[in-house]
Amino acid sequence: MSLGCDVEGTLDRLDHVTQFTGCTLRVRLTVPAGTDEAQARRLLEKAEHGCLVTNSLKFAPRLEAEVASAPAPESVAAWHQVD
Repeated sequence: MSLGCDVEGTLDRLDHVTQFTGCTLRVRLTVPAGTDEAQARRLLEKAEHGCLVTNSLKFAPRLEAEVASAPAPESVAAWHQVD
């Protein structure tokens, strides 16, 4: 399993104060083969809704989630030549 995340923020001046007015979270989650990808996506969304940092912002961040299954590992016989 692996998780990667990039964030792109938007700065703007509001009432003479520079502040973040938006951000996009680009999350890439790779799960083991056979994992329910839809459930993994729901768990990412649930984590976003319960995040202390996200809930402390003055704006709602945008989540772009990508969930992929890792390829199934090859069997030992497939990569060991048996004579």
